[in-house]
Amino acid sequence: MQKAHLYEALYLVNHGIDEAVRGVQRLKKAPQAFREVYYKSVAGLERRRALINGQFMHEMSGEEEDNASFFEEEYNRWLSDDPLDNEEIYKLVRFLEDQRKKMGEPPIVQFLKPKKQEKEKENTVLKQVLKDTTPKPRSRLRKPKRKDKAAQSRAATDALAA
Repeated sequence: MQKAHLYEALYLVNHGIDEAVRGVQRLKKAPQAFREVYYKSVAGLERRRALINGQFMHEMSGEEEDNASFFEEEYNRWLSDDPLDNEEIYKLVRFLEDQRKKMGEPPIVQFLKPKKQEKEKENTVLKQVLKDTTPKPRSRLRKPKRKDKAAQSRAATDALAA
């Protein structure tokens, strides 16, 4: 939560003003001359609280509305039946990997840096080119010799003569 600390700060301001009002109420037990200061103090604190809350909420409402419309689009995009394009798939995988990293789990997918990606592409292209142009190695096994019928009969006669 990136905005939680802002709302927490507003809570602390309001909590502090509540404490100040309670302190002034305890002073209410003072003599009659203090009554005017008491009412002015409580009214001043509440006025400042209202100004701070109003200004904060006014500024945050615009940001919240922008976020709501952005996440509405994201929500509809991921739930649609249309296939994701490459950029959307990349964003989704990147998001999932960031979540795994925050939870302390090892990555499933490794992202290459732009320079590494270019080198990997070059290496792949070079390997493909070399593969296409390099002659295929010959097998070390001897190919069986073709035997003609004449050669077979000659071998048979030689065996009989011996």
